Amino acid sequence: MAQVKITVNHNRCVGSQLCMHFLPAVFEMNESGQSMVIDANAADITSIIQTAEQCPQCAIKVEDTSSGEILFPPPGLGF
Repeated sequence: MAQVKITVNHNRCVGSQLCMHFLPAVFEMNESGQSMVIDANAADITSIIQTAEQCPQCAIKVEDTSSGEILFPPPGLGF
């Protein structure tokens, strides 16, 4: 199982809460009403990527820490 680093770009996050809806064990809201990661290991990598894809502002980056590969977002979508 790949180890992942999940980053939320707070300059993009609008607090839609979709990430919390899909993976409440991984994401919660901070005091500013934006998503934050509480446990990157609380879900499988496929679920994490699928959840990141649902973010309306593309504010979630998923990286494989063993290879450094950016799993989401794909090149061109920005982060």
